[in-house]
Amino acid sequence: MRRDTIDNMRVNYLRRARPLFLGLIFLLSICVSVPALAVRNPVFGYSVDLPIGWRDAESFDPYHLAFLSPNGDAMLQIIALDPGTAQDGVGIAEHMLADLSGEGESAPFDYLGYSAAITDVQFITADNQVRGYMITINGYEADLVLLCFALLESYDMAHDHLLSALDSFAMGDESALYPGPISHFFYPFPAPAGRSATIPFGRSDLSFLIDPGEVDAGQVLVDREARILSPYGALTRELFEAAWRRYFRVIYRESFMRLQPLAVQIAQRLEADRLPRVDYPAEILRWLQGFDYERTGGLSDFRAPLSCVAEGSGDCDSLALTYVILLHHLDFDAIAMVSDRYAHALAAVDVPGPGARFEFEDRQWLVAELTDDIELGRIAADIADPAGWIGVRMRLMLIAVEQ
Repeated sequence: MRRDTIDNMRVNYLRRARPLFLGLIFLLSICVSVPALAVRNPVFGYSVDLPIGWRDAESFDPYHLAFLSPNGDAMLQIIALDPGTAQDGVGIAEHMLADLSGEGESAPFDYLGYSAAITDVQFITADNQVRGYMITINGYEADLVLLCFALLESYDMAHDHLLSALDSFAMGDESALYPGPISHFFYPFPAPAGRSATIPFGRSDLSFLIDPGEVDAGQVLVDREARILSPYGALTRELFEAAWRRYFRVIYRESFMRLQPLAVQIAQRLEADRLPRVDYPAEILRWLQGFDYERTGGLSDFRAPLSCVAEGSGDCDSLALTYVILLHHLDFDAIAMVSDRYAHALAAVDVPGPGARFEFEDRQWLVAELTDDIELGRIAADIADPAGWIGVRMRLMLIAVEQ
C-alpha cells in the first residue's frame, strides 16, 4: 500500500467528518427505543459500546454478531474467521472483498500490536448498494472482520455513526482503555513524535511528551461524537441522558492511556513531597483549578483532555474529565457530573471528608468544582440541587453474548 493512499484515506476521513445535523435527526427520529447497547463476546473477548439506539439484528452468534442503526439503514457486523485466513490485515481484507464481490482499497495500520487494515468498501447486499468501512484484524485466536455500512443514499448521513460504532470496538477488557481502531488509524498510539513540554505543577514543573498530531486526533474524535450527541436533545430524557453518558465514555477511552505518563509523574511528585495519599484528589483539584477557563466554541465546545493539559486551559467538561482520568490512574474512584439545567459539569470522588455529596449508584460522592478556587466538597448554592445532575460512570457493565 502506497503512503499517498493511506494519507488520502485519512483526508477522506476528515472531509467526511462534517456536520450533517438534519440527516442525523432524521436517522434518530424513526425508532430509537434502546438506551444503550454495550456487548462483550465471551468466546473471543472483544466488546463494543454502540451509539445510543443501535440494536442487535438477530439472535447472538459469537462467530457472527450483527447490529442495526435506529432506523435500520446502517449495520455493523463482526465476523470471526479461522486464524490464518491471511498473513496480515490487508490479506484478510482482500479475502473479504472477494467474498463480498465488493470494491475497495485497503490501508494497513497497527492496532495494539495486531496487523490491521481499514477499507473504504462498496458492495451489494439484498439487492441494495451499500458503502462503509471494513476493519480487518489478524488476531491470535481468530481473524476478525468489522464491517460497518449504510445504504448508499444514507451513507453521508450515517457516516459519523459508522465511524463511532467501529471505534467502540475493543479487542479485550484491557484494550477498552486504549484508543479504538479508528483512532489508531487516524493517528498511531503510542504517538510517534512526542515533544517535551513543561507543565507547571505546584512549586515546580513536570516534563511531559506531547505530540501535536495526537492532540489533533483527540479533538477530531470529540467533534465527531458531539455531532452524534446533538440530535438526542430532541428525543426523550432517558435517551438524552444515555447519549450524554456515552459521549463522555468515548472521550474518556480515547484519552485515558494518553494521560498515563502524566499521571505517573504526578504520583511520583506527590509521593516525593510526602503528601498523604488521601489528600491527592484535593491537590490535583487545586492544580486543575489554576488552568485558564476557556471554551473552544463550535458544536462540541469541549477541549480534549490531552489538549486541555497541553494548553493549560479548558472548560468545565474538559477539566472534569481530565480530573477523573488522572484520579483513575492513581486508583481513586471518580465520576463526572453533567447538567443541562445548569449548563455545567463537575466531578465527584469516592473519598472521605466533609462537604456536599452526590448520590449515584448507591454511593455518596464528594463533589469537585473545577472552574472555581474552592475546596473539594464545596458547590455553589444555586447549582446544588442533586436532581439537576446526571452521574456519568466511565465504563459500562457489558452484556455477554449468548454462547
